[in-house]
Amino acid sequence: MRDNFEVITSIGNAKIKHVKKLADKSYRRGQGEFVIEGENLLKDLPSDVWVVSLFIQKDKFEEYEYIVNRHISSKIYLVDDKVMRAISNTVTPCGALATVKIPQQKSLIDGNVAVLDGISDPGNMGTIIRTCVACGIENLLALSSVDPYSPKVVRASMGGIFKVNIFEKNREDALKMLKNHQIYCLDMNGENLYKMTKVDSHFAIVVGSESQGVSDAFKRAGRIISLPMSGKIESLNAAVSMSVALYELCFCKKS
Repeated sequence: MRDNFEVITSIGNAKIKHVKKLADKSYRRGQGEFVIEGENLLKDLPSDVWVVSLFIQKDKFEEYEYIVNRHISSKIYLVDDKVMRAISNTVTPCGALATVKIPQQKSLIDGNVAVLDGISDPGNMGTIIRTCVACGIENLLALSSVDPYSPKVVRASMGGIFKVNIFEKNREDALKMLKNHQIYCLDMNGENLYKMTKVDSHFAIVVGSESQGVSDAFKRAGRIISLPMSGKIESLNAAVSMSVALYELCFCKKS
């Protein structure tokens, strides 16, 4: 074990307080950092992600030394299990956690887009991000939605958070960005997605919140589509609906 690593054994340590405060959105955005946790996320982290600090539980150092070696240029802290539990957002911490910089938001969208119009559930957002990556969608517009860099979204995205360009905009600006895209809005009263013809241009597919659905501004600007139902249930979970529609548009309706 290297001598230059800082050892922290107190939850009152300033650095530990900083990590704990990153659970708060306003603090997270003010600092421009968010927390990632878990061996799989850390070992597969893209090389362009800026790791600010790495926290490794002391009694698991040998297990995670290969992760430490990947991020040796970052500030590395060795902590005891009490401290790891204090900064972890999981019931059973794995013993490896890092703070990373929030990526700089791009100014232009290139390619197809997933639009989250008022998604408030972190699990839904994380699942949609993960599906976007699987479908080759590199852009995600989040409008009045849960913070994409909250711990639950990051965890649910299974690393997808680092593989999409996330744009956080108001609806007016989002529509301006999508002026050259064909907009599809998921709604129970739209045309059957499976009866549509091929997609021959860049598209933006919009899913709304469970309670409100897609906003009127997007409905007026786009084509309303729906997934067929058996009649025994009215709707699907937002993440499920978006995932089904993305696969259909990306793999079955390519021109």
